[in-house]
Amino acid sequence: MATREELYAKFGITAEAAQLFETELGTLILCSQALEHGWHLAPDGEKARAALDEIDRSTLGRLLTALKGRVALDSGLEDRFASALKARNRLNHGFYERHNFKIQTNEGREAIIADLEALHEELFQAWRIASAMTSLVSEIMREDAGRTP
Repeated sequence: MATREELYAKFGITAEAAQLFETELGTLILCSQALEHGWHLAPDGEKARAALDEIDRSTLGRLLTALKGRVALDSGLEDRFASALKARNRLNHGFYERHNFKIQTNEGREAIIADLEALHEELFQAWRIASAMTSLVSEIMREDAGRTP
């Protein structure tokens, strides 16, 4: 039997996964811009700050659109990230309203926990993929910077 406290903790853990995914996409976009503009070779703090500020003002949906404009995503990955966006929106927009009075019963709380677990898995896996992509771009930047005298 899940308690309200366990349910709220699972909601928080799931929200963390959503934020990790969103932050990772922003980092990936910033890295791709740095690579494109050569900021890893000749830093330009002013332009990089402007790019980061634009990223920070963006919604997750806008970040995904921006990413698709910078990085070729196969249809499976694009679908995976779109699904994570839907999961994040389900979590952050009306989650408790949709579950309504379920929180008041043991069975209802178990159903809410199951929903949160599915959302968490979706978001966590999307974050892991985005993180791996960022690591690859970062490695390319390090190697490129190492070849430059």
